[in-house]
Amino acid sequence: MMKTLQKWGSLLMVALLMATASMAQKTLPKEADKFLREIMDREHIPGLAYAVVKDGKILHQGQYGMANLSWSVPVDKETVFQTASCSKLFTALLLGRLFDEKVLLPEQTMGELLDSIPYYWKPITLQQLAAHQSGIWIADFAKLKTTKEAFDLAKKQEMSYEPGTKSFYVSSDYWILQHIMEKKLGKPYYQILKSYVLDPLGMQHTFVNNNDDSFIRTHAVLPKEATVYTYQNNAYKVSDMQFTGTGYTAGGVYTSILDMAKIAQALDNGKFLTPATQALLLNNLPLKTEGKGDFGVGFVSEMYQGHKTSGHSGGPALADFVRFDDQKLTFVVLTNQRGFYPYLAKKLATYYIPGLRNPNLPPNYWLTLE
Repeated sequence: MMKTLQKWGSLLMVALLMATASMAQKTLPKEADKFLREIMDREHIPGLAYAVVKDGKILHQGQYGMANLSWSVPVDKETVFQTASCSKLFTALLLGRLFDEKVLLPEQTMGELLDSIPYYWKPITLQQLAAHQSGIWIADFAKLKTTKEAFDLAKKQEMSYEPGTKSFYVSSDYWILQHIMEKKLGKPYYQILKSYVLDPLGMQHTFVNNNDDSFIRTHAVLPKEATVYTYQNNAYKVSDMQFTGTGYTAGGVYTSILDMAKIAQALDNGKFLTPATQALLLNNLPLKTEGKGDFGVGFVSEMYQGHKTSGHSGGPALADFVRFDDQKLTFVVLTNQRGFYPYLAKKLATYYIPGLRNPNLPPNYWLTLE
């Protein structure tokens, strides 16, 4: 009996040691933890979640602070954050799946897909739309109710350059893409996203809120939604960014840190998309003239301090996703404070990549990195 108890005691001790070791592996490096805690105070960030993903596995993940200040609700791993323009990464994965399944093709032109469009739209490809190369100026879509209304308004916008000769972020591209996808598949964007991306990747905490910002503001109740704040005159103000259903391709997706990390895991594992399609997402689309634009399909693609990176930010700092492509190393930071520059993911990377310097901040930005 005593030997049996000793045996079970030894097994229990081994299990505890393994659990402790597992927890230790999830612990952020001391310097990085110190930085994030200090920066939350200096940038007045109520709540924050982070993840570091390497070769398809989460190295470190955690959260700090409050998702809601009114009720002192802490951030946890299932808290859903407004990602603003970082929503384009979900659109990128969706387009990639539609390309791989031949529902749509990157080289398809608007002339092949749509009737009754301006003649100068006809040669624009889906890939050019997704890489902000259409030249179609952005419209004010804020008060529109349907993607068809948004599409009709986009048709009235002037061209700012010949399609494919430049890349320019301020465009109507993603509203047009949403109309194309909904017209092709006969379903609202979120249902398409859920079928092709969220469900296959097991993303259980990614939503849209179907905002209606007319006389009385209404929107869906989302599980564990973090309230968005800004900090003005030494006080927090609720300052939520309202995105309508006409452009969830461009912004307005809410997600948790674990779901956002799954984007990095899908890219690392290389099985969700074919290699050729994944390359379209992560690499700059060439211009018709010479050189390359600043974007792939949905992803900002750049050389950063000698490293090939891809990702996006939104809010400007509600969501920040930076992947070091050659290392398969991704840094994700989500916050509920939208009034500061998006540099936290690149700063976090300095604690993992030898020789990486602090990110450059805009001129006269008040904060200095130490």
